[in-house]
Amino acid sequence: MTAFVAAAALLVGLGVSTTAPTAQAAEAWEPESSYTTTDNGDGTYSVPLLNADVPDVSVERVPASENDEGRDVYYMISTTMQLSPGAPIMKSYDLVNWEIVNYVYNRLSAGDEFSLRNGESSYGRGQWASSLRYHDGTYYVLVNSLNLGGAFVYRTDDIENGAWTRTSLGRSLHDPSLFFDEANGGTPYVFYGGVSAARLDDDLTTIEEDFPDVIRRSDYEDESHVGSDGLFEGAQVFYIDGQYYVAMITWPSSGRQVALFRSDELLGRLAEDPAPYESRGVLNSNGFAQGSLVPVADDAGGDDWYGFFFRDTFPLGRIPALVPAVWEDGWPTFGDAGEVPVDGSFAKPIELSPAQERFERQKSIVASDDFDNDAEHRAYQDEEWDAAEAGADPDELADNGSDLDPAWQWNHAPDNRYWSLTDRDGWLRLTTGSVVTDEYVHQSGDELTRLEEARNTLSQRTFGPRQSVETKLDVSGMNDGDVAGLAAYNRDFSYVGVTRTAGEYRVGVVHRGQPFSASIDQAEVESFLPGQSADLGDATEVHLKADLDFASSPGDLYTTFSYSLDGRAWQQLGDAVGPLHLDGGLTHFMGHRVGLFDYATQTAGGHVDVDHFLLSDTLSSDGEPLDASELEAAIAYAESLDEADHPAEAWSDMQGALAKAQAAVSAGFGTQNQIDAPERALSYQLARLGTLAESESVPEVSLQADTRCAAGQVVIAVRAVNESDVPVSLDLTTESGREASREIAPGEGTSVAFGTRGAAVADGSVTASLSATVDGAPVSWQADAEYGARSCS
Repeated sequence: MTAFVAAAALLVGLGVSTTAPTAQAAEAWEPESSYTTTDNGDGTYSVPLLNADVPDVSVERVPASENDEGRDVYYMISTTMQLSPGAPIMKSYDLVNWEIVNYVYNRLSAGDEFSLRNGESSYGRGQWASSLRYHDGTYYVLVNSLNLGGAFVYRTDDIENGAWTRTSLGRSLHDPSLFFDEANGGTPYVFYGGVSAARLDDDLTTIEEDFPDVIRRSDYEDESHVGSDGLFEGAQVFYIDGQYYVAMITWPSSGRQVALFRSDELLGRLAEDPAPYESRGVLNSNGFAQGSLVPVADDAGGDDWYGFFFRDTFPLGRIPALVPAVWEDGWPTFGDAGEVPVDGSFAKPIELSPAQERFERQKSIVASDDFDNDAEHRAYQDEEWDAAEAGADPDELADNGSDLDPAWQWNHAPDNRYWSLTDRDGWLRLTTGSVVTDEYVHQSGDELTRLEEARNTLSQRTFGPRQSVETKLDVSGMNDGDVAGLAAYNRDFSYVGVTRTAGEYRVGVVHRGQPFSASIDQAEVESFLPGQSADLGDATEVHLKADLDFASSPGDLYTTFSYSLDGRAWQQLGDAVGPLHLDGGLTHFMGHRVGLFDYATQTAGGHVDVDHFLLSDTLSSDGEPLDASELEAAIAYAESLDEADHPAEAWSDMQGALAKAQAAVSAGFGTQNQIDAPERALSYQLARLGTLAESESVPEVSLQADTRCAAGQVVIAVRAVNESDVPVSLDLTTESGREASREIAPGEGTSVAFGTRGAAVADGSVTASLSATVDGAPVSWQADAEYGARSCS
């Protein structure tokens, strides 16, 4: 079979020729990294990553030989508890920059608890730590729920676009780790708790056998990294160089840390040939603990194994870090001789081309939004539920034709009758479907506030160290008694809201701090703070702004709120309010979020329309002058490009972002948010164009693989022809690890034969790593050539 490797190939160097004006514009345009990356842009990154709540991470690599992108791809899953959609799938090429590409489910349940219905909620419960694995062309996610039916296995053959099917395992498996024992036929197991195992059937539908206490804490309690109390959970299982490893979080008196267990036998002391796990403390630095070990391909054809562990950084949340390791005698030392400094830097493990680096740094897990209903429709939105069985109206569960950016999640599963991106073009409509009851209680028995009871609250993660959020509301559809606004929230919260009372609108600030009382006066808790409210008069459109400061007082969030009637002249509503910080009772147990909400206290059916949601990392409350230089540079660069040099669809997307950026400049600015949101959107599209232009510069090389018989053994024959006008370097690798390197002159070809020392081979492929210099710039890419099965017996 022949593979032609050119336009779709993957690069490790820039190969775009430009005219002088374009080059000058490109030099002026060098966008900042996204709000949720700590990529420093110089080949290093800082820890922790993302600056946002991404806890309980499970990371899986899909090798270049098993995907159609020609390079290793990484996927990650995280905990989102009661949020909907849930179990986000994030993607990265370099383990530093991540974006959300899918969710495993829209609803974990259609019942009352996950729907904030009939007095029930899932705060602090729902989906907890999950496990993501790739095996034989199928992606698996093992989700455990504390209150919604235990453990479920989800599976799909397309992790980014496919539909997921779900199987219940019939019981709870706390902090599960799905593991395929490839050394013994790929038998599936689940390790869970602290630490037991269960063997599944080959279809992953049934637990066949239990193995309790594979690792018993009591056997290690004298070890300082384990101890007799504190956390002992979060087990994740890996097979590295012929040995099984179980990475866990422990929290003895010596601190929150990573304990690593190792054995020649997966079942350790319970194996047919018992081999109890030995243990070491491998990381005890600044609280980085719990997560994955992650392989990164090295230059010798093997893997370097990194740690991917999170630390508590509330009120932002639990934030992961990619931590390098030095391995000696089968044990790692993580970080810099065991130290992982907060805000410390490490070299990125995977090198990308300059254009790819720029594009990756634009990717984010938060997003500004103009609510144009132009996000991609995802398969998880088409889940089917039995409405009658769930006690729901069918229209509550049915897709309503509105597609939100994947950065958004609902506070619980939404009622789709009462939100829309189609009722009014370019606006999000939130309608009150019911009146708050003031009768909901948490699992502890403490009463919920009205904000917590509000059903269709739409939210995103917060990011640090500073975040600004701006929105615009049309409140003309509100009923008396309605409250709508913009919140920074967890169980404690602060918000800027609009109320309607006797036909009059008022804007003001609400703050609910700690400690919490079991019984509360809901109306009093959410009354405006003295001196921090204002009448809106005849105005029915109001701009709201929240400036979130996580930096000034570590461990606390203080927020400054403002409003405007025209988006230009702003009035600050008093001083910053706070602090908000971690709920010690873990009633919500997630990082604080920013959300749009609307609830009714008297009559259902009112609504608010939301025009936009604009992000920035510059706070208006700091008093800095507005700076549009980066937006101007992006526009200038976009205007310098030639349509003929770019794919039509990507060009159209960029032109759409350019038109919005130009419109923003024409309208003028009142905040940095109004500058940064269009600049980030345009820079993303420009960076994407850069990678596509780069890929088109790859020399064309044909690659063919076949098999033949020689002396009773199979030989894999590879033929590569350089059809370009530049020399190409070629490195070939077979699935058995055989390697060969060649230099191919322009217009020439080369042949390589690999002996297999076997009389038969199954279907397989040969991977080619190619590199060349085009227009003075290095380019590198990969391709595969498949061959069919053959028997020479």
